[in-house]
Amino acid sequence: MSRPSSSPPSTSVPPGYGPLQSANFMDPDGVMKSVRLMAPHCLELQLQEEISQRRDRAREQKRLEEAATSSASSRLRDELPVQPGDTVAVFNWQAAVERFRTLEAGLASVDKDVLKRDLDHFARAMRHGPWRSITIRAGWRRQLDDLERDMPNFKPVIRFVAERIALSELGGAPLRPPPILLLGEPGLGKTHFTHRLAEALGTKVHRQAFDNVQSTMSLRGSERYWGNTTTGVLWDRIVLGTCANLMVLLDELDKSKGYRDANPADALLSLLEPVTAATIKDLSVDFEFDASHVWYVATANDEQAIRAPLRSRFTTFTIEAPDIDGRLAVANSIFAGTLAALVPPNAKRSFRPLSDLQVCRLAWLTPRQIRKVCERILGIAALAGRWHFKDEDFDEALSLPTSPAQRSRKARGNDNDDGDGSIVEGRQS
Repeated sequence: MSRPSSSPPSTSVPPGYGPLQSANFMDPDGVMKSVRLMAPHCLELQLQEEISQRRDRAREQKRLEEAATSSASSRLRDELPVQPGDTVAVFNWQAAVERFRTLEAGLASVDKDVLKRDLDHFARAMRHGPWRSITIRAGWRRQLDDLERDMPNFKPVIRFVAERIALSELGGAPLRPPPILLLGEPGLGKTHFTHRLAEALGTKVHRQAFDNVQSTMSLRGSERYWGNTTTGVLWDRIVLGTCANLMVLLDELDKSKGYRDANPADALLSLLEPVTAATIKDLSVDFEFDASHVWYVATANDEQAIRAPLRSRFTTFTIEAPDIDGRLAVANSIFAGTLAALVPPNAKRSFRPLSDLQVCRLAWLTPRQIRKVCERILGIAALAGRWHFKDEDFDEALSLPTSPAQRSRKARGNDNDDGDGSIVEGRQS
């Protein structure tokens, strides 16, 4: 039999204090006691104000969410919007309308947070209809000619790209670019070339590295049943973006590793086939869209490390090291690009051109190293208040190992690029 509760506490409140609330608790002897919590008036008023503000914020947030959903619903029309020029449909409009109406009615079997997220995704995707731009930059022929001049060892690749674009223009059909594999030793500028190619064609590039087992997750999103599910890059850039012909750089594809017989690169198989890519599904929103206009450019050092079914989907180009004229062209090109990125073309003054000897010193480095050295010499000259470069600037930029491992390699006379873009003194192969 439990003991009777103790007598109620005194109702008297000390001057300057106010009651907050009453609370019951059991003491160590098992006796239920009731206490009244009191606090200074200033603290009491502050707590009441904070509670009131929280309630107001919650009501305002709910109002905004309801208004946003209502506004999105009112803007959506069931009829297909008029197609602008130089665009393609990247999803089925009627299917999207039906999906949005189902979500709006709360009939989808998902929790509240997922439902709100899906409504937001579809409202944004449908704001301008299913149409996305698919234009190639005007003057692409001249841009590709310039790229060939700057990187002559990529001439076969550039010509292949030009042929496909010209064929698309001649036939008046949207370009569905074939996947390209750039095969070659490290330090040939394969990644740099891909970025230059995207710039020449006037499209955006997304780099997807293949040095972890979840490499392709960010392309198609994560499974919908996960609590932290997120949409993929293709959905975000194409369906929620403005451009259908995104360029995706599949960097170091031969480095892809998986578990047992599973390899994350195998998930690319459906993306690289035009027929299946036209009805690809983002795993997070569970909705089909057209990613067949994406141009995939992969880089690799070892072709045999890529599984045959995946390798067969690429048009492969073996990139050779450039000759001395090609190296000089690459060095000049990277210096010009680095200068334009760090010093605006409309600046009051600009740096003087490099001397022939200085260009030669850059020419024997890898493209990644050239960029790093150019950034250093620009900084060194700027710190000295100069608009020209001294040979000593190159000495300083080329002889600064940044880690004990690099200093150890330097002491052993190892002058190879370690692949991370660091600078090690000595001639580069």
